[in-house]
Amino acid sequence: MHPSSLYRFQSFLLLIFCFHWGNAKEAGRQGADLGVLRVQVPGFGPDGRLSWELRASEVRSLENEFYEAGNPLLKTYGKSGVLTEAKSSSGVFDLKGGHAFGKEVLFVTGEGFSARGKNWKWWQKSSKGNHRMIFEQGGELSFDMELGDFLLFRDFVEPTGCPDESVEIAKKVPTVAQADFIELMAVTEKSHRFLLEGNVSVAGNELRLSCDKMEVKFEKDSNSSTSDFGEISFITAVGKIEFAQKGRVSYCDVLRMDVAKGEVLLEGSEESPAQVVDEEWGKASGDRIVLEKGKRRARVLRGKAGGRPSLVLPALPDLGFEPKGETP
Repeated sequence: MHPSSLYRFQSFLLLIFCFHWGNAKEAGRQGADLGVLRVQVPGFGPDGRLSWELRASEVRSLENEFYEAGNPLLKTYGKSGVLTEAKSSSGVFDLKGGHAFGKEVLFVTGEGFSARGKNWKWWQKSSKGNHRMIFEQGGELSFDMELGDFLLFRDFVEPTGCPDESVEIAKKVPTVAQADFIELMAVTEKSHRFLLEGNVSVAGNELRLSCDKMEVKFEKDSNSSTSDFGEISFITAVGKIEFAQKGRVSYCDVLRMDVAKGEVLLEGSEESPAQVVDEEWGKASGDRIVLEKGKRRARVLRGKAGGRPSLVLPALPDLGFEPKGETP
C-alpha cells in the first residue's frame, strides 16, 4: 500500500475512534465521564511501515485532540519487528502527532536492555532520531551485557576433577545505570543511543563507574536479524570520572570504552592527569592511559599537553640490610 494511502487509513481509524468515544459518552450514566474501553491504535511512519502501536484499557478525550490512556502499552517497531515495549499506569497521547507523556513510572523493555523512570516523554520522530524517549526523574537503565566481565582480569586455571564433573555456571549480573536524566532513541535502523546526564552511576559485576555525563551506543551486526538493538559497542563518559574494577581504581576527565577493540582510553590534562591506582603495582599517571581487556596492564601515553608519564611503585619490603656503620 502506498504511504499516502496508509496515512489516510490511519486518519480514518482515528475518526472511528473519536466517533466511538462520542457514542460511549452519550450512552453512559448521567454524570459519568466514560471513555472507550480496550483501545488499539496503530501509527505509521513516512515509509508507510508500522512505526508504533498503542493499546490501552480505557481512553478518554482531552482538549486539542489529546487522549488520556489508562494502563497504556506502547510498542515501537523497526524493519525487523518490535523495538521496545513500554508500560505505565497512565499517559497522555497525541495520536496524530506521534507524541506522548506522563508522570507515573514508565517501564520499557528492549533487546538487551530495560529502563524505567518518571516524568517521561516519547516522540515518534524528532530532529535527534526516531522513537526518542526521555526520563526526567528516577531514571534507571539495566543492560544484559556484563561490562564488568568485559575488563575482567583472566588467569588460566587448569581444570581439576573428573571430565564428567558438572561445573556450576555463574549467574550473569546485569549492569545497572542511574542518572537524573536519561534519553534513548534510534539513530539509524542499526544504531541506537542512550544518553545519561547528572549524577551518573553505573554498577555491575566487578565494576563501578561514576561521572557527570555518559553516552552508550548500541550497534546491530549487519548479519544479524534477530535483534534490532544489538549490543553495546562504545561508551563515552565525561566529567569527574571514577572507574573502579577489582584491584584497581582509575580517575580521569574523559573515558572512552571501545568494546569491539577491547580497550578503555582514559584522558586527563596537564593540570589533572589521568591516574590508575593498582593494588599490586602502584599508581600510574599521564595525559592518556590505555587499559586492555583481560590484562592487568596500563599503558601510559604521552598526550598533546606533553606531560611526562609517571609510575609510583609500592614501598619496597625490608630486605634485611643493616644501616651503614653498624654491626650486628
